[in-house]
Amino acid sequence: MPLPAARRTEKYVANFDTRTLVYDAVEGPQRISLFCPRLFNLWPLLRDGLRLDGAPIRLRRHRFLRFERLDLPKGAKGVLSVEIDGAQLPLPLHPVTAELFAGLDVMIAMVKDTPAQWIVDWVNYHASAHGARGLVLLDNGSNPDLMQEAVVRLEAETPLVRIAVVSAPFPYGANAGGRFVAPAMYLQVAMLNLMRAKLLGQASGILSVDVDEFVQPMPLTGPHRTVFDAARAQFLGCVSFFGHWAFAKSESGPQAQRFHSHTDPGRPCPSPKWCLVPGGLADRFALAVHRPAGPLFPLTRTPLTRYWHFRATTTGWKASRFETGIIGKPDPDLAKALHDHLPP
Repeated sequence: MPLPAARRTEKYVANFDTRTLVYDAVEGPQRISLFCPRLFNLWPLLRDGLRLDGAPIRLRRHRFLRFERLDLPKGAKGVLSVEIDGAQLPLPLHPVTAELFAGLDVMIAMVKDTPAQWIVDWVNYHASAHGARGLVLLDNGSNPDLMQEAVVRLEAETPLVRIAVVSAPFPYGANAGGRFVAPAMYLQVAMLNLMRAKLLGQASGILSVDVDEFVQPMPLTGPHRTVFDAARAQFLGCVSFFGHWAFAKSESGPQAQRFHSHTDPGRPCPSPKWCLVPGGLADRFALAVHRPAGPLFPLTRTPLTRYWHFRATTTGWKASRFETGIIGKPDPDLAKALHDHLPP
């Protein structure tokens, strides 16, 4: 663990991933890549134990803040395994299937035990307001029955052309206790970069927002109809935008997005979200939950849209933030967006 023992909370220890060497191994037309959490002292174990057709093989290691990508030599082919203490552990290779989402504007998010109605409303809103037609849903160990209900309803009640539900039942991690402390949440960032390499390389756009976030409709008088259009028009191929909190009518308990009506200009969301075009300049850098495009990120800011962050649309897994009641004033723009783009 990167955090000194004296500073680790019980939650930090309980949620830290001490077991995972490789999330997935992907075979593309140019290379085989392994996507991993930060390996730290487990790096020698994987480096020395990796086998291709039973023989050791050299890796090129790319370390990022919250994940690692290990590339095999170009042209490497064969059966991968990891040898640990004399045991051979299989490491299945999965092909790149970017053609599944070719030409589609795609949403991506991670969920865990999220009510199906929330997911369906989130998709239908963005399909109507921004033309989304693809979805990659990263399932972080949800109740199987709940996830199956969501899939059935997504297929029956939304205009999506393609849906991929990707099982990712790994430890999510916990905050390390400060903005500049070594991070301990690797899963979501690793999955974003894995999905780009495995599924989304031919998509026409990727929108990264959570189920409790709705991107505001674009101005009717503007040059772009959707946030995907705005990203395609931006010279870096990426736009980022900030949000503000929206509050529900009820004073307590989880609430669907549609029951939020008030906003407070004094309560902004400091974490930006983004929409990116695969193949653009910004796509050359690692993705992140809030800051894609690497050093180019400050140039991606757009004033054309923001997002609403629904305060009570939560199961409380991260923090019990729904006991707030109404804060701020009625937001006519929010009311109009929900009326125009969310089925009753």
